[in-house]
Amino acid sequence: MKRLYIDRYTGKLERTDLYFVRLTLKDGTVLEDLEPRRLFPITRPNMFITLLDRNEKEAAFVRDLTEIDDASRIALEECFAEYYMIPKITHLLNADEKFGALSWSVDTDRGRISFQIRNRNSDIKKLWGTKRVIIRDSNDNRYEIPDVDALDSHSKHVLFSYL
Repeated sequence: MKRLYIDRYTGKLERTDLYFVRLTLKDGTVLEDLEPRRLFPITRPNMFITLLDRNEKEAAFVRDLTEIDDASRIALEECFAEYYMIPKITHLLNADEKFGALSWSVDTDRGRISFQIRNRNSDIKKLWGTKRVIIRDSNDNRYEIPDVDALDSHSKHVLFSYL
């Protein structure tokens, strides 16, 4: 099957639900209930967007958000804001390790939360060349520290003992 590339000349997108968009092609064809997903959400968040149908098959593809019209770009960004909502850690309260499981209590921009980390070597990642840290908990939820330098000294001490 040939890939259907979408840009400002071939189609328009509009948000229809929390995570879904409708694609109207230039010829009038309408594809409903498409779920946009970033193929590289961390390294290329504005490029390589796949639009999946209800069967999770690719129905269309957006190479770059700058190639689509403003209304379509806003529709995708609103979907992404909901789907890729990653709480940002603002303060590490404490960390405890028992029987190989690491438990953290943190403050985030979404409130206070406690979670467990299975493997500190693979689930706590400092992104190379940046000040960002991505943490994955035992339930596959992700958390972000956007700038480790912005943390208070206690939080840095807790974090750096596990990096």
